[in-house]
Amino acid sequence: MRKAIKEKILQQKKGSQFYVKMICEGQSSLSREVFGRLFLQYMCAKFLLEPEEITTDNFYEICQISAEKAAKRPHGELDAAEAASKCGGATTAMNKKILFLLAVNREYGINVTAEDSVRIDTFTQLCDCIYQKLEEKQV
Repeated sequence: MRKAIKEKILQQKKGSQFYVKMICEGQSSLSREVFGRLFLQYMCAKFLLEPEEITTDNFYEICQISAEKAAKRPHGELDAAEAASKCGGATTAMNKKILFLLAVNREYGINVTAEDSVRIDTFTQLCDCIYQKLEEKQV
């Protein structure tokens, strides 16, 4: 069991690094649309999801889908269980969002600020933000 988990994590890391490389190497010539498709694949690799499992543009809900899949819980059940047991109020999905943005900052060499992260409600907004940060990095 442990070996299978370790293998899955290594595959996830390789998958996400592949998309980081594709985006960074093609950065100057990537349209926003192509970037969005590649970034979706990157996020799916990070979240251990398949693109067809993402049924919403709401970024928090995408994080929630990933957390629920990892916990093997039905949609909505994880947040309900956490609300009853956590005094801090931070859900697994919220933590996942923050950790994902920190990974994006590190792996792409950009700075998505706390102010930026508060304004990101959808995957589309996330892509727009990252695309803009990467363009600014080129200048």
